[in-house]
Amino acid sequence: MLIKRNKSLILYSLLLFVISAIYGLLLRWNFAFPTKIISYKNLLQGHSHVAFLGWGYLALIGILLCLFITKEKQKNNIYNITIITIIITIFLMLISFIASGYKVFSIALLSIFGVVSYVLSFRLLKDISGISTSHKLIRFGVYYYLISSLATWFLAFVIITQGKTELYYNTVYFYLHFLYNGFFVFVLFGILFKILENQEIIISERLKKNFFIYLNVACIPAYVLSVLWSTNNLAFNSVGFFAAILQLISLVILFRILKQAYVQLQWNYISKLLLKYSMVAYALKIVAQLASSLPYFVSKSLALKPFFIIGYLHLFTLAFMSVFILLILNQLKIISFKKLSSKIGIGLFLLGVLFTELLLFSQGFLILLQLKAINYYNQLLLAVSFLIVVGLIFIFSSQFIKQRNIIK
Repeated sequence: MLIKRNKSLILYSLLLFVISAIYGLLLRWNFAFPTKIISYKNLLQGHSHVAFLGWGYLALIGILLCLFITKEKQKNNIYNITIITIIITIFLMLISFIASGYKVFSIALLSIFGVVSYVLSFRLLKDISGISTSHKLIRFGVYYYLISSLATWFLAFVIITQGKTELYYNTVYFYLHFLYNGFFVFVLFGILFKILENQEIIISERLKKNFFIYLNVACIPAYVLSVLWSTNNLAFNSVGFFAAILQLISLVILFRILKQAYVQLQWNYISKLLLKYSMVAYALKIVAQLASSLPYFVSKSLALKPFFIIGYLHLFTLAFMSVFILLILNQLKIISFKKLSSKIGIGLFLLGVLFTELLLFSQGFLILLQLKAINYYNQLLLAVSFLIVVGLIFIFSSQFIKQRNIIK
C-alpha cells in the first residue's frame, strides 16, 4: 500500500511537470505571438513554482520515501499529513498564480507549503540517520533546503521595506542557489549512490567521501557567484573562483566514480543514455559557474540575460535535474520506458531540451560577437518547446498503458 502511494505521489509530480512544461510553452507562444489574454508575469511565476516545488521537490520526496524511509516509519502521521497538505497547496498554486500572480492567496499557499515542508524536513532528518556517503548527501541536501527557504521569508520584508532593489534580487538568487546547488544536487547524488549501493556496484569509499567533502565545502561560498552582478569588488570574484574550482575538483572525482560504476552497470540503453545526458549537462553547469566568476562574463551575462542566464537555468532544471530524476525513476521501476510511446517520448524530450539550449546559447554568443542573430528565433524556440511538451505527454500517458501479453 505504501509503495503504491509513493508511486502515485511521484506520478502526480510527473503530471505537474507536464503542466509546468505547458505553461512554459505558453510563455514561448507569448514571445512568438504576443497576446494579453494571460498575464506573462503570472504565467512565469506559475511555471517556475510548479517546476521547482511540484516536480523537483515532490518527486525527490517520493523517491526518498521509497529508498530511505522504512515502511514502519512511513506509517507516522507526520508523513501522511504533510504530504497531503503539500499536494493540495501545489495544486491550488496551479490556479492561484495564473489567476492573480504573487498576491495574497499565492503568498498564503507558499507560506503553508514552507511551514509544512519544515515539519517534513525535520522528520526526514530524524529518520535518515545512516552514516554512508549517500545518507550524508541526503541530510545535507535537506539542510540546504532549509537554508534556501530562509530567503522566502526575508523576501517579503525586502519587498515591503525596499521594493525590487539589488537586495531583492540577491535574496532571490540566495533561494535559487541553495535550492539548486544545495538541495537538488546533494539529494540527487545521494539517491544515485544509494541506488548503486543497492545494486551492489563497487565504488571506492574514499572517492565518494572526497566528492561529498569538496561539493560541501564549495556550496556556501559558491553563492557569491550569484551576486557578482551587483558588485565590482574583485575579492568577491576571487571567492567565487575558489568555490568554482572546488566544484570542478568534485566533478573530476565524480567522473572517476562514474567510471568505476559504469563498467559494472547492468542498465538498459535508455538508462545509460539518460545518465550520460544528465552528467554532460552537470559538467556544463560547473564550467558555466567557473566562467561566471570572471568579470568579463559577469557583465556580458547581465547584458544577455534572456539567453545566458535563462539558458543556465534550463540547463540545470531540464537537462540535468529532470533527466536525472527520470533516470532514477526508471531504475526504481516507478516509471517504465519499455513501451514504444515512452521511448518516443524520451527521444522528443531530450531533443527538445538539446535544441532549446543550443538556441539560447547560440543566440547569446552571436549577439556577444556582434554577428548576425538567428532568424525567427522565438518561433524556433516555440517549436522545440513543443517537442518537450509532446515528449512529456507521451512519457506520462505511457505509464497507464498496459503491456499486452501475446500468447502464441
